[in-house]
Amino acid sequence: MRPLTLLSAFLVGTVLSAGCSTKPPARITAYLGPAVESVQTTPAGLRPLAEAQLQTGLLLINDTSHVDSAPALSDGSLAFLSDAARHRIEQKTPIRITKVLPSSGLTPETAQETVISLGREQGVPYILVVVFSSMESEIPLMLPFTGDPEQGGGRPGASGFEAINYALAELALLETGSGKVVARSEGRAWSRLNRLYVPVMSNAYPVIHRSLRVAPIYPKEENAKDVLRSVAGDEALEQAVYLWEMAWAKPA
Repeated sequence: MRPLTLLSAFLVGTVLSAGCSTKPPARITAYLGPAVESVQTTPAGLRPLAEAQLQTGLLLINDTSHVDSAPALSDGSLAFLSDAARHRIEQKTPIRITKVLPSSGLTPETAQETVISLGREQGVPYILVVVFSSMESEIPLMLPFTGDPEQGGGRPGASGFEAINYALAELALLETGSGKVVARSEGRAWSRLNRLYVPVMSNAYPVIHRSLRVAPIYPKEENAKDVLRSVAGDEALEQAVYLWEMAWAKPA
């Protein structure tokens, strides 16, 4: 077996695994119930769905109900992630997003009864539930003047802090008529934000380094934390969609 095939097999296999102890903990069961944990998403189970008309409503949830959750995403970041979900899903899977379903007011306490009825009201045969959640840690430290963490070491630095966002994107495809979850996936990623304490200023800060990309991002000071969370969420989404892409792929 070629190395790429081995990697793909490993990633597809992780779709079947139960949630691990890494942070943040899985949150989709809080919205869809414990039965979602028993859903087995396999290539054999997914391929028949590729022949169906997967006209789907997208329901995006930013979960902040866990005691250690990071703050909620801004409306701008939610719109960014909604567009990213539509683009990635439609590009990589047979799912077609025909409507975006409203999630305002949706809570873990009301979701199980509301999600299916919402899909029926909107007339979509499938609902794609995407739950974004994250946790953050923050520490003070001395930062290199260049903004490159690899150039630290014993060189002089400036006083600042580092915030790391650990993001989780959970996907579940529901059949509206039966309320059954027919496929699920999840992805994890992190992003690191380095900032200087005022009044020190530098065009190298604030800077965000990502788990899946080499190139850094230079956000504006006023929304750096929000960008940090949205970037981590998008990379977690990318991982989750990739697992479905591999599972839906036809045999070579």
